[in-house]
Amino acid sequence: ERVLASVAAAAERVGVPVVTGDTKVVPRGAADKLFINTTGIGAVVGTPPTGPQALDDGDALLVTGPIGRHGMAVMVARERLAFEPPPVSDSAPLVDAVRALRRAKVPVRTMRDATRGGVGAVLHEWAESSGRTLAIDEARVPVTPEVRGACELLGLDPMHVANEGTMVVAVPREAAEAALDALHHVHESVGAVCIGRVEPRGLTAVVVERATGQRVPLDEPIGAPLPRIC
Repeated sequence: ERVLASVAAAAERVGVPVVTGDTKVVPRGAADKLFINTTGIGAVVGTPPTGPQALDDGDALLVTGPIGRHGMAVMVARERLAFEPPPVSDSAPLVDAVRALRRAKVPVRTMRDATRGGVGAVLHEWAESSGRTLAIDEARVPVTPEVRGACELLGLDPMHVANEGTMVVAVPREAAEAALDALHHVHESVGAVCIGRVEPRGLTAVVVERATGQRVPLDEPIGAPLPRIC
C-alpha cells in the first residue's frame, strides 16, 4: 500500500493519469515479493531530439544529478550491508526536467535516462551510434560520498551502476549554459553538471580524463557486475 500510494502521488504530481490495472500470474511460490509492471503511453509534443546519431564534435554531455544512487541503494538493502549512512535511491520522475529544457528552447541532441548499465552504458551506446568518442572529465562526475564509499569497498565503478532518476543529456556546446540553468530550476535536476564533451572518433569509444591528465578507456563491464534490479 505504501508503494502504490507513492506511485499515485508521483503520477498526480507530474500530471500522468493511471487509467487501468491488471493482474499478473507467476509460478507457485514465486510471489513472495512485490510485482509492479507499468506501460506508459504518450504523445510526441513539438519536435523530438534528433537522436545520438546527430552528436557533433564539441557537444556538451550533461548529467542531471549524482550517479549510481539507485543501484547501490538496492544492493546495500538486498545484501543487508552495514553502510552508514546508506546510499539512497534517486528514483524520481524526469518529466519536469524535460519540460524545463523544452520551455527554455534548448536544442537537445539526445537524452536518455541512465538506468540499467548506468551512465557508462548510455555513453557507449551514443558513441556507437554517432561514430565519435565521448570524453568524460572524471573530476566533474557527481558521486555522493555514500555511493563512492560503497563502490570502492565493493570494487564497482559508479559509471556502471544503475540510476532511476538521473538522465544524460547532449546539447551543442553553446547551449550548455542555458540547459544547465533550466535544469537547476527543477528539484530533480538541481544537481545537473556538464561532465564531458564529444570528440572526433579516436582509438576508444569512451575515455575518462583523470585529474593527472591521463586519458583511460571506459570499458564496458564484462558480465553483470550488479544483479538485475528492475
